[in-house]
Amino acid sequence: MFFFLIPVIAPMVTAQSDLEAGAELTITPIGSTPLIEPNKQAMINLTFRDNIGFNYTYASSTPIGFLRTHVFWLIVHPKWKPFLGYSSVTFSTSIVGNTPGWVASISPTTIAKSTDGTGATLHLTVVVTNLTAANTATIRVSATRYSKDGSLYGTSDFDILVRSVKFNFLSITPDINSREVAPSAITTFTFSVKNLGYFEDTFAVKANSSDSSIIGVLSESSFVLYPNQMKQVTLWVMTPEALFDPGTPHTLNVSVYSLKYPTKYFTGAVTIVTKGVYISSLLIFYAILVIIIVIIIYFLFFYLRQKREKNVYGKPEKPWKLLEEQAHLRELKKTDKKAYDQERLMMEDEYKSAMLYYKDYRQSLKGKTKEEAPKKEEKPKRSLPRLLKKSEKPPKVEEKKVEAIVPAEDKTKEKALAKIQKEQEKALKRK
Repeated sequence: MFFFLIPVIAPMVTAQSDLEAGAELTITPIGSTPLIEPNKQAMINLTFRDNIGFNYTYASSTPIGFLRTHVFWLIVHPKWKPFLGYSSVTFSTSIVGNTPGWVASISPTTIAKSTDGTGATLHLTVVVTNLTAANTATIRVSATRYSKDGSLYGTSDFDILVRSVKFNFLSITPDINSREVAPSAITTFTFSVKNLGYFEDTFAVKANSSDSSIIGVLSESSFVLYPNQMKQVTLWVMTPEALFDPGTPHTLNVSVYSLKYPTKYFTGAVTIVTKGVYISSLLIFYAILVIIIVIIIYFLFFYLRQKREKNVYGKPEKPWKLLEEQAHLRELKKTDKKAYDQERLMMEDEYKSAMLYYKDYRQSLKGKTKEEAPKKEEKPKRSLPRLLKKSEKPPKVEEKKVEAIVPAEDKTKEKALAKIQKEQEKALKRK
């Protein structure tokens, strides 16, 4: 009986002495590990094999074996009770190094009845996102064995290296998100572009805005970046012209995309607030042009007014401004300075007397106009029957009154011109 027990007891002692080695099992991938595509689940099949060293199923399959495992060994070695039966194994996953963007899970998570020689197929599901900064990761599968009575037997870790397929990903960040700028001004923004993909790539960059009034120009249109390489791109922005802007926001987008994947855009946006007053050179030109036109119109009006006063009302001309008088004065100034001074004084006196007469004449015309004005208003005040009012034609009566005034004015004008002419003849005789 004693010798019958030794060969069977030896494996159990060996298994007990190897508790520190782990859960006494193996997990290996089936075939090669596939490449993981971003944002898609990938399945990796694993093989589980129990290597605890004691096959409880085989040991208790015969009547003698059943008595051995359930009676004799429990009497001789009561401490072996936790191992005289099936154990359970649980599985869990983790990412070594906490690499962001990688997620893994395993199924099934538990094998309830396991003993030496037990095998199973495990399914490891792996997902990688575009936000990861590494294209490789180590997934750790931890297998923990629990004895028959639920006590911890040991844990074994198995590391599986996985790799994602090549994909492009980058970040674009402006140095400042918004800025206040005056109208018709130029400002600059700096964008930091970093290649977060797993391979060298050529990128194109462009600036666009829904507001056509604002213009953005980039320092370059394309560039090459290695993985984790960063580049600075400068954006020049020209704000629209406005005489006065109380504060208008404009959004400008800078988009970067890979030439291999032209449909995938990475965008950074900045806001420009235009505020202030702007006076352009073109506005100054137009203002000067308007001022010149106004001055020309004023002098033209003044000239026509003077000409009308001369032709209609007979406004006197300054004698020393007449061409013939100017020539006479120049010769007199050369020959006799004293006579020249007397001649000038005489001309000024004549002009003053002529202007006094002219002003009296103009005043008399204004007085006549004021006296005749009430006569025009008297006729509508008379109360007449409705039938007579309809047949009346006041405009014809007014025209007759105006025609009666014209001859009197002409006579007054002729007298004034005659008087001026006589004074000029007297002045010539004195010479």
